[in-house]
Amino acid sequence: MKKLIEVLQSGADYLAGKGIENPRLVMEQLMSHVLKCPRLHLYLRFESLVPEDQLASLRGGIRRLGAGEPLQYVIGDTEFMGHRFKTDKRALIPRPDTESLVNAVLACAPLWSAGRPALVDIGTGSGCVVVSLALARPEADYVAVDASDLALSLALENAATNGVGAAIQFRKGDLLEGFGPESLDAVVANLPYIPTGDCGNLPVQIRCHEPMSALDGGADGLDLVRRIVTQAVGVLRPGGRILLEIGFDQADRVMETLKDCGFRETVVHKDLGGRDRVVEATR
Repeated sequence: MKKLIEVLQSGADYLAGKGIENPRLVMEQLMSHVLKCPRLHLYLRFESLVPEDQLASLRGGIRRLGAGEPLQYVIGDTEFMGHRFKTDKRALIPRPDTESLVNAVLACAPLWSAGRPALVDIGTGSGCVVVSLALARPEADYVAVDASDLALSLALENAATNGVGAAIQFRKGDLLEGFGPESLDAVVANLPYIPTGDCGNLPVQIRCHEPMSALDGGADGLDLVRRIVTQAVGVLRPGGRILLEIGFDQADRVMETLKDCGFRETVVHKDLGGRDRVVEATR
């Protein structure tokens, strides 16, 4: 057996040698997961010995991290909107930027002011958006759609783990196909929006491990965005809202598309870094 401080330092040195950013922090997060203790408690246990079974788990995790696998996949979960979500290669890792999308929906007062709104989350992936909404606003009818059976299976698990499995209808589908005319009060979507030509420049943790189908948005990144805007015109009720997560430099083009399709009252919401991240518009 080795002392915790020795394992921590040697692991951080190995990850640094592999070019992993913030290697000490990543190693601490891995150890917190494997040793089942809060990260800051590691500092109180520096001289304790790490049992062989946990040492073996740490070595396996370090190898995966050194090969470029994201930490969230290695430890198997992540936090989003204050809730825990299972993470694996079936779907993109939930990211803080997407919390801006959830917050924009929650802040949309007209949506919640009357009756029980019908809301669909398109491209649900891990389910982080729709599950977070269902937890915060149970007084709505939620549908989550994805084209991937694998992503849907992960979203179902996350809904069940967070106690809202019965509150959400999960459906395999192609964007808004199958929804009736004027049947929805809100369309929420975090669709692929990275231009094809930029996908090869993504960090290895993303490029080689996360599902490219959830990232590649076509030549200019907006192929699916244009499709869903066109479809949303027919399925949203008058006064219904569409809220779309976008790339930081896409707001003007997305707002133009929305206006061309007859949407009004377009608003851009910023992310925590002050960048354009969500476009909202009213039918």
